[in-house]
Amino acid sequence: MKYVAASALLLFATAACSGSGPGAVSPPDALAYKIPDNPTVVYVSESSQDISVDIPGMGPMDMQGNSEVTLAMAFAPAESGMEVTATFEKLSVTMSNPMAGDITASESDITGNLVFTMDEHGKGTLVSTPEVSQEVESMVGPAGIAYEFFPRLPGGSVEPGGTWTDTIQYEMEVAGGEASSRSVVTYTLVGDTVVNGATLLHVTYESDGEVVTHAVQQGTEMTQSFSGVTDGVFLWDPARGLMVSHETTAELDGSTEVPSSGMPPFPMVISARGSVRLQGG
Repeated sequence: MKYVAASALLLFATAACSGSGPGAVSPPDALAYKIPDNPTVVYVSESSQDISVDIPGMGPMDMQGNSEVTLAMAFAPAESGMEVTATFEKLSVTMSNPMAGDITASESDITGNLVFTMDEHGKGTLVSTPEVSQEVESMVGPAGIAYEFFPRLPGGSVEPGGTWTDTIQYEMEVAGGEASSRSVVTYTLVGDTVVNGATLLHVTYESDGEVVTHAVQQGTEMTQSFSGVTDGVFLWDPARGLMVSHETTAELDGSTEVPSSGMPPFPMVISARGSVRLQGG
């Protein structure tokens, strides 16, 4: 479940897939994060969101958001496993809004890096965030990358068809307020596949989650809550300990409440798609 900002933008998705067969049991340490031999890698993430809002007295309104982000990630040893420093090399984000006009942001709206630690299972802990414009904060929410960019892993070997479950739960500051997210994710190792001569593991998952955001924007208090299901698939390189690609789709239902408006909460529906690719992967 990706972070949903107070401006009704679902952000960062994750990445791509390929066919696979039943394969054999994964090696003992195959499904675990480790510092790669080349400690700096680059990922390109693309996402799109279709947002439908039904405002009382105004009728339905549709918005669309798109993002493309190039992230350079440097891995280094840390007490908890590893420290990841993410640099936003490129950023292009747009959101159409029939009432307020298009909103855009680029890498010039970000100063500094995102830093977080991560253990062998992919559980992230935020260390520091970059300085960002309000548009980037509301549309990208860089802090959420620390918790949700990398899929969770079991930390060892799994037989094809084997599953593992993890709960991803966190709270973080967002533009003008705070957000809480909780999702229960069930992963399945489908098998292995060969891509460009490399044997990769093919994993699918389903996440059932909820996001609640409380924020004040332009002096107006609002609360948003969303819940729904996210389906994903990723390819994992056990030799390098790296995610190679990752792809997600999400269908979320929710509502926005603005107490000062005197109106009842109005419904919102979000359909989102996202992909991530390891460059040179």
